[in-house]
Amino acid sequence: MHRGGWAGDPPATDEEAAARIVAAARACIEVDGTGSDLAKVARRVGVTRQTVYRYFPTRRALFEAVAEQGVEALVVGMAASLTGVDDPRDALVRLMLHCVRTLPNDPGLSFIAQPGRGDALITTADAPRLTLAVLDRLPIALDLDERARAALAEHMVRLLQSLLLDETTQLRSDEDLGVFLHACLDHHVA
Repeated sequence: MHRGGWAGDPPATDEEAAARIVAAARACIEVDGTGSDLAKVARRVGVTRQTVYRYFPTRRALFEAVAEQGVEALVVGMAASLTGVDDPRDALVRLMLHCVRTLPNDPGLSFIAQPGRGDALITTADAPRLTLAVLDRLPIALDLDERARAALAEHMVRLLQSLLLDETTQLRSDEDLGVFLHACLDHHVA
């Protein structure tokens, strides 16, 4: 019996199909970086590009799904970086430092904020909303109203964009960056 596509092992559900495509996309990103295209992803999973488009209508939608999985690991790392931190100002600085040190070096996440890419997820209008969603999952008592939270999220996104674009950021010590970040962010929770 012929079982074309999916390398002879078709998924049982649409959810499984989407998960396989996301896993293939992540593997392609880890090998090829953000230059991966849907044709490479399709080949890796054993389907046509049209099948990939059935589950993810655009390359960006697929990369966003990959990012969502990567963000889960990032949130775990962020939460770990907050162990023993009680001051929300220190917590925000630790979060920013964690992102600055992690995002550029994780092949599965670097495309979120890759300098010079117009399609970097951090440059989208959704970036502050996604930042708020991450903050909501962390043990930080910010005690801010909705408007102040939105302003904080936008400020964090713009700071992160700037720090990731600046090639000297990786040369600076955590202590030095921490002083800068405190100067930028403390007023949000003071």
